[in-house]
Amino acid sequence: MAGTRPTRLNNKIWTKKILYIYWLMVIMAFLGQIVGLITTIYYYPNYIGEFIIQKLFIPSSIQVVILLITHFFINYKQIFSSRLLTIAGTSLALVTIVSHPEVHGLQVLFLLTMAVVLIYFDKKKLRFSLIVNLIALSSLYALPSIRETGNFYDYFSYHFVLLAGYMAYLIIIERGNEVFQFLQRAAENEKELIVKSAMMERLSKVDALTGLYNHKTFHEYLDFLYEQSISQGMPLHLALIDIDSFKMINDFYGHSNGDLVLRRVANAISDQVTEDDIVARYGGEEFAILLTNKSLEEAYETIETLRLYIANQYHEELNENISISIGLKALTADISKELFFNRADELLYKAKRNGKNQVIYEKDERHLIVE
Repeated sequence: MAGTRPTRLNNKIWTKKILYIYWLMVIMAFLGQIVGLITTIYYYPNYIGEFIIQKLFIPSSIQVVILLITHFFINYKQIFSSRLLTIAGTSLALVTIVSHPEVHGLQVLFLLTMAVVLIYFDKKKLRFSLIVNLIALSSLYALPSIRETGNFYDYFSYHFVLLAGYMAYLIIIERGNEVFQFLQRAAENEKELIVKSAMMERLSKVDALTGLYNHKTFHEYLDFLYEQSISQGMPLHLALIDIDSFKMINDFYGHSNGDLVLRRVANAISDQVTEDDIVARYGGEEFAILLTNKSLEEAYETIETLRLYIANQYHEELNENISISIGLKALTADISKELFFNRADELLYKAKRNGKNQVIYEKDERHLIVE
């Protein structure tokens, strides 16, 4: 990609930066002329007036006018053009060279003005800068003052140097584009790896069928929330859910319909709980919910609402409704994490044995059945 730029440059910022550099160059040139004036006063006192006008006032005034015009287009007309910068820079260099024909080698200033467009990493912009600077360099030798201080060898030498600089700048742009393409490919590969890593991480945490957290992730949350609850006194409840007669559903209606039921139950659970709660498919037809920051009454109300919601769902594939049984256990400071889970599991199986389609929870060491 010959014309590719390594970055989408902020032209406004970089144009103003270059303009500030141009101002700095003019100020430095003016200070240099002040030094020259001091030298002239000391060695050539009869030349002071002519020096001030021809070497100091006129070139500096022209350069300031050039910069003011450029400043107007950039800051007021909002024209952030590389061509404007090229023409302005070349004009500044041209004024400096014309006002000092006796100083050999100033023509290399055109190389500096051409180097400005390297920030764009654009071959077309560099080509335009070359053309402008070649025209400026050629026009110099139309002036008698320049011809008198040089010869044809100088004329061709400076043109050769300008062309050689152009070729060197082309190589810089090509190398920059090559580095950019490498970095772009590396960034794209990194993005792909991040996406794949995120997908793999999600797959390792989520049940593929229901989209809920899986068994492993549930225990990770259980470990964390158990510690939080014990150390900070945060209310925590565990609800274990089992779809009633699910084996019969699979046997009579097929595993594909059984999967539909699992997904619907999973969606129903997700819809009924809050964002603070953790829902997981624990295994087979079993689900687990970690309810946080709720009193026992609030946790029970949430779970009972869920049970009724699922019991009222009609499944066309089965031509009937289904039900769930739930064991609900509140965490207390005197039980371990394992005992916390086992108590909830015992309550679930008590609900199954007591006729299914009910919530059983533990309170004051007594088992209460809520139908």
